[in-house]
Amino acid sequence: MASAGWLLRDMAFDGLPRRAAGLGGVLVHPAHRGQGIARTVISVAVEHARAAGAETMLLLCRPDLVPLYTRLGWSRLSVPVTVRQPGGARTSPLSTMIYDLAGLPHPAISVDLRGLPF
Repeated sequence: MASAGWLLRDMAFDGLPRRAAGLGGVLVHPAHRGQGIARTVISVAVEHARAAGAETMLLLCRPDLVPLYTRLGWSRLSVPVTVRQPGGARTSPLSTMIYDLAGLPHPAISVDLRGLPF
């Protein structure tokens, strides 16, 4: 009825290394939406990422889902986010949401995922 995945990776925030987790694949079957299931699977993914050593979580998000993640405590980043693609590095066209796990500052210049999007 629902799923979410996450990936732990060393990324660069303002050029400095940070152990971060990318959240992706958050899905809830249409018949079960509006019951708080997304909140549950996201919070479980966050706690698993925290236990694995992530300092921050990121999510590449469609604009229509930004309000949902904002309600869940995520913040929208306004810096460019670089992702790797088969053709080379690109700036992500999606909104990037961030969730702090360790009291670290949000990036002020840029984020480099140092890999494919999640």
